[in-house]
Order: sequence, then structure tokens, then C-alpha cells
Amino acid sequence: MFNSLFLAVAIVAQSSGYYTSLANHIKRWLASEGVSASVVTPDAMEGRLKNEKTAVLIGFEKPTQSQMCVFSNFRARNGRFIVFYSSSKALADLMDVKILGFKAAPYAGAWSRMDFISRVPEGLPSEIRQTSSVLLRASPKPGKGRVLATWSDRNGRPAGENAWIATGGGYWMTHILSADGDEHLKARLLGALVGSIERGKWSLGAHLERERAKKKEMTAYASRQSPRKGEIHAVWDHSGCGLYPGNWAKTIALLKQANVTDLFVNVAGAGFAHYASNVLPRSKTFAQEGDQLAQCLAAARGSGVRVHAWVLCFTASRSTPGRLSEFERKGWLLKSQSGKLTEYLNPSLPEVRSYVLRAIKEISENYAVSGVHLDFIRWGDYSVKSANASSYPTRFVAEARRKVARPKWLTAAVYGAYPQCVSSVGQDWPAWIDAKIVDYVVPMNYTDSNLKFTELLVQQAATKTRASRTIVGIGITANESRLDARKAIDQIKLTRRFGFAGNALFDLDVTLEKNILPYLSLGVWK
Repeated sequence: MFNSLFLAVAIVAQSSGYYTSLANHIKRWLASEGVSASVVTPDAMEGRLKNEKTAVLIGFEKPTQSQMCVFSNFRARNGRFIVFYSSSKALADLMDVKILGFKAAPYAGAWSRMDFISRVPEGLPSEIRQTSSVLLRASPKPGKGRVLATWSDRNGRPAGENAWIATGGGYWMTHILSADGDEHLKARLLGALVGSIERGKWSLGAHLERERAKKKEMTAYASRQSPRKGEIHAVWDHSGCGLYPGNWAKTIALLKQANVTDLFVNVAGAGFAHYASNVLPRSKTFAQEGDQLAQCLAAARGSGVRVHAWVLCFTASRSTPGRLSEFERKGWLLKSQSGKLTEYLNPSLPEVRSYVLRAIKEISENYAVSGVHLDFIRWGDYSVKSANASSYPTRFVAEARRKVARPKWLTAAVYGAYPQCVSSVGQDWPAWIDAKIVDYVVPMNYTDSNLKFTELLVQQAATKTRASRTIVGIGITANESRLDARKAIDQIKLTRRFGFAGNALFDLDVTLEKNILPYLSLGVWK
């Protein structure tokens, strides 16, 4: 079994932000396989690639001439690439790959699984679950390479598109590896690819030994934990379609088995509705898959799992370009500090609040939900705010309370750091608790640092009443944090010291299904 990092890989992201976050995931996955890697900028890659044999390239859709010169020199020294999401003909030619063009998914879940049709190099998994919505399609040039994996849809039907290609220059993926599940298999895949370049440095046997040891240790730890009676065990479903789109019954059955008490299902926002709305624009998901809220509620009936309609209030994310243009024409969009339009709506405008409130009323009156879960009840990050900024989100929540009559719950996802959130985004959520206009707030305490997590808990438990009206959000697969089962259990145990009502886990995905809930149900959520 390998216990130390034994080779280095250079990971280069074309631009900062999204591609860099993907690079950090790859670094983390490689580290779990005993492979050291570092993320370098394009400006620094020339010096770094002189000392490495493996370079991971992410998002190089249009590399510059000087960057292509670096890549060509690296290849001439027998360096090998692992390329993600590129439409560059020059880079493809260097890799003996043919570019076939951009394509968006023709329907929801069209590309939901990578099926590996090759067993070489050693250690490739048979399949990896991942839902991708776009591809930069490609194929190996004739006689120059082979297809390693193809895409299937969520029902297992072959999609007719390549996922992974192997050539003499290395490996090419038609999308990116996202951190939305099957992460241990993605780590195994990367280990196998790098191991084929640095031969003898990675083996399937060592990988399986690590996995067995981790599972044994985690099972023992999880089994020693104790449940707490009456605790809320909530899960956010960001997709709004459950774990198995088209089969809500299977999702609800899994949640019930895992002792989940509450589900926040993302079915609406200012720019979309996955339910039969006469206020919000019905989404493509609604058109193709039907009313997700109605299907979820039907599956949950009698299960003991409470369903809450999750509404994105002051953000126009998931809007069509036409809907965004309409919001711009009406003057509803906030501007950033630099003067650029954002996708956030202005909460100080009565017409904006009225628009979202009509949707909340529609959901509460037409669907037998256990509650409505508000999100983005705030000003946009770094947006221009009006005077008395915090008064407008507070006014909106009070108005929403009148639309959602008890015993239905009104809950709100909020920024965890208080009082900073009041000045930064105008979100004075302790005042909402004190005024009794919400049943619970759900602070998004997304961090993998238990010290920082505890600091947030101390702030949030300033009074016993506030603690009892707080469901602490834990980021399992959030951008800000990635937790394994042990860390999730430890954070749940920390919240119990302060008398909080329970926890909400982000997000309902394959990682939560396979790597977290089975361990929680052994003890802490038993």
C-alpha cells in the first residue's frame, strides 16, 4: 500500500475561477491516490512542464500561440497530456484528436454516465456517474488512438458520443470531471491514467486496499455514534429532480431509509418553475419531465419525509436569455460595483417582491407542501445597494409569512456569518427569528474547518431561542467544502453541543447517496 506521494503532476487551468476550482478537485482526487500534483497558472507552466511528464489541461478552448509552443515542446520531450474540454484544433492535432464540435444535451440526463469500454490502462472503472449538459465532441484520428469511454443517458441507453479518448499524446475528455458524485471512482480513473504515464507508480491493488481500509475504519466509527431524538435531518436537492430523474419514488425510498426527515427541493426561481406555475416561466425540465413538485409530493405521501418547495427569490439564475432581457428591460436587475448588470434582482423594488410573492402564494395554496424554503433573500454579492438595505429582505420575508400560513413552515437559507451578512448582503436573519416570521433559518456553514464551523455556531447560538430555530447547513459537496462521512459526523456532533434543531446537508447527489448517508444511518442519524 502506498502511503506517500510519489510523483508530481502539473495541473493548468486556462483561466481562474471555475476552471481553477476544477483543477483543485483534480489535485484533491490525485492526492487521495498518493499522487502529488500542483495547480499552476498558464504564465508559470513553461518552467514547470520542463520537470514533469504529465500535464493536465483544463478549459484550453483557445490556447495562444505561445501556449501552443510550450505544449509542443512538452510533447517533444515525450510529455503526456490529460485534456479536459477543449475545442482547439491546434491542441487536438498535437494529440491526434479530431474536433467534432460543440453540442448541448438534447434532453435532461442525455449524458449521465461514462461507460468504459476499455480495460487498458489497468484500473479503469467500468462506469462513472456524472451528468453533463454540454460536450465539445471529439474522436481519435484514424489509426492514431482509441475510444476509452462513451456516454449513456440516465436510463442506460448509449448516447452515441465519446467521453474519453486515448492517443499517443495522452488522454482527452469531451467535458470536465465535475465533483457531483462517484468521486472515489474519478480518483481511481485519474490514478490509472497518470499511472499509465508514470509506469509502476500506481496500481489497482493498492487502490483497492486503500478503499477497503477506509471503509472498515469508517464503518466502525459511524457505528459508535448515537442518534438524538426529535432532530431534524434535512437534505437540499439542488437539481429539483431527485437522485433518479423520472423516479421520485426511488429517491424518497432512499431518503426514508437514511432517516431523512425533510427535503428542500429546488422547484422555482424568478426565472424558472419546475411546477405548473401561472406566475413563473415553466422550465424545460417541466416541459420534458412534468411537474416535479407534484411528482415529489406524490412519492413522499405517507413516507414521513416532509417536502419543502425551495424558491430562489432574488436571483435570475436558470433564466432563459429572453427572460433575462425582460428583467433588464423592466429595470429589475442589480448592477455590480463596477456598473455591470448582474443576474440578481433588486429587492427594494415592490414589483420584484410582488412577482416572487405571487409564486410563493401559488405554491402554498396549490400544493400540499410541508413548507416553503426561501433562498437568495438578499442583495447580490458586491452589488450596488440602496439605503437601509436590510429592511427590504426583512420586509419580503414578513410578506412571505402571510402567504405561507402555519402549520406550513417558512424556512430560509442564509449566510452563516453574522453580523457580517447584514452589511454585505442586507440579510438580518436573527431579526427574522426574533420577529417570529420564520419557523427556521438554515445558515449555510460550508467549511471543512471544524474551528471555523464552531466559530459560526457560537455566533448563531447567541440565544437559546435562536439555536432552537436554526437548522445548521453542512456543505458535503459545496463549492466551499468537501466533507467525507467522518467530517460530516463530526460537524453534526458539534451542532448538538449548542442545542440546534438539526442539520441540512448540501447536496443530494451521488456522493451523498453512496458515501455519506449509509454511514450516518448507522448511528448519528439512526
